[in-house]
Order: sequence, then C-alpha cells, then structure tokens
Amino acid sequence: MGDLLVFVDVFELRELDMVPGKDGKKVKSKKFDKVSRLLAQSESYDTEVILDFNSQILPLYEGEKFELALSRSLYRDRDHQGELEATGDVAYFTPKEGDSHLDDYDYVMHGKIFKYAAENGKAIVYISYGGLLMALKGEPRTLRSNTFKVGDNLYLLLKKFSTQSALQGSEGEQPQRAR
Repeated sequence: MGDLLVFVDVFELRELDMVPGKDGKKVKSKKFDKVSRLLAQSESYDTEVILDFNSQILPLYEGEKFELALSRSLYRDRDHQGELEATGDVAYFTPKEGDSHLDDYDYVMHGKIFKYAAENGKAIVYISYGGLLMALKGEPRTLRSNTFKVGDNLYLLLKKFSTQSALQGSEGEQPQRAR
C-alpha cells in the first residue's frame, strides 16, 4: 500500500439509513436529505465500516460494492509533499493532472482521527469529516494503533463499482468503476 495509503479494501453495502427503533429492531430512518449513513462489510480484511456521506454526490444502494481507501495525502507519492498551500487549519490543494488520487476516486473527504479504541478484541478507528462520521472496525493487526493515531489527518477516498461489474468482480474479474 505504501506509506501514504494506510488502508484499502472493497466493501459491500449491507444497510443504508438504518437506526435502532423503539422495540430494538432496526428501522429505515433518514434525518437529513443529503446525508446517508451506511454499514458495509469488507471483502479482504474482515472489516466493518459505518460511514456518513453526502448521498447526492455519491448515491449508493444496498448490495453495491465500493472501494474505500484512507490516505495521508491526495498525492500518489512523497515527492509532492509540501505542495499544499496551508494557512492554519485550512489547506488549498491544486493538483496537476495525473498526480493525485482525485483522478482515481469518485468521492473524497478530509478528516481527523478523534478516537482509537479496542472492544471485544477488535480495533475501532473513529474519524470525523467535518461532522460526517466514520467508524472503521476490524482486527488490531489490520487497524494498528501506530498507523491510526488520534489527531492524524486522513483522506477518505471512495470508488463506486457498477452493480453488474461488481457481480462480475465476485467471479474473479476486477470490478470496474461506475461512471
């Protein structure tokens, strides 16, 4: 994965906008028009993600597959580090074509790790993307505490696969990006 990409896996969306109801059973409920909460299971690392995302920008549906990557930079290599113009907590990114992950992914958010926890033998990384939250839960060997440190900034990169391509991908072919 390299130093800049700290996590990459393909996930299948299991639940969308489900919350616990009064009787304890999950019910479909959406509080915001443009924001959805997904629950997805990874294919390779036995990892689960709960993620708030803008569903108008990236519409996702139950059963669809998508690639989720976490990166320390939008650039693909370390040679471009420091090209961000930063003032305090605000950074301006002007990529050159072909140099950034923006060319490879459909949806990108910048966030900060605010909690790292361990529960029932699993590691959980909590990241806030300007109020949109993510909890990534998996094996401690996959989500290492020395890789995911509280206060670190990470980019979330999502690449949606078309349903037909994702189904073909489960038969051994590489899924293709939806456009």
